[in-house]
Amino acid sequence: MRIIFIHGLGENESIFSKIAPFIPGEHTFLNLWELLGDTPLPGMNVLAFAQSLVEKYSITRQDVVIGHSLGGWIAWHIKHVAGCPVVQIATWTDPDRPVSPIKNVKVLYWMIRNGLMLNGFMKSIFIAQSYKGKPSRQIYEETFDRMMAGNKENVINQLRLIFTPVPERPIVQPDLRIHALADPLVRPPREPFVEVEGDHFTLYTYPEAVYEPISNFLKRGAVRIPS
Repeated sequence: MRIIFIHGLGENESIFSKIAPFIPGEHTFLNLWELLGDTPLPGMNVLAFAQSLVEKYSITRQDVVIGHSLGGWIAWHIKHVAGCPVVQIATWTDPDRPVSPIKNVKVLYWMIRNGLMLNGFMKSIFIAQSYKGKPSRQIYEETFDRMMAGNKENVINQLRLIFTPVPERPIVQPDLRIHALADPLVRPPREPFVEVEGDHFTLYTYPEAVYEPISNFLKRGAVRIPS
């Protein structure tokens, strides 16, 4: 059984480091920084990207895709294409669930390109609003720093996967949704979900709360686990 992990905006595979050891199967970690590259992709949307991943990694119904945040949004579209089981962590299927500081995406992209969004001042503002004194502050700072240091067109390409409309909305449902009500970045799903403590980074700060429902889901026979 292959488990495919997809990280969120500005993250990398280390976001799964606290839960992956407890999830059985052959692990494959996708890196959005490498896959999207630094060339602007104005025509890219999440469904087209999901299709490209299914082809590149030969994803089938025998695989399980686990996505955090943006990665879960991508995973849902992969299920639409390949029909494989999907686990969403701190993510969404309704486009109005992500919280954006700026509604106009053209303005948002312009601010990122010109250093007005990803800088030390904005970092301190976001920490003061949502992460001050929380165990997730460290991982949030690492993620924000990675976006500050990374290529800005790559960051924008990741954001395009969130905000660019898709021509076809999936009708499939994730097999498991895990979410914290205190998540400041993604509003809770309207559909049933496993509620966990913490916030957007529960999989890192309270990993047991996340890997246990995933392990139980796999043990229930959603996919075949090799003995």
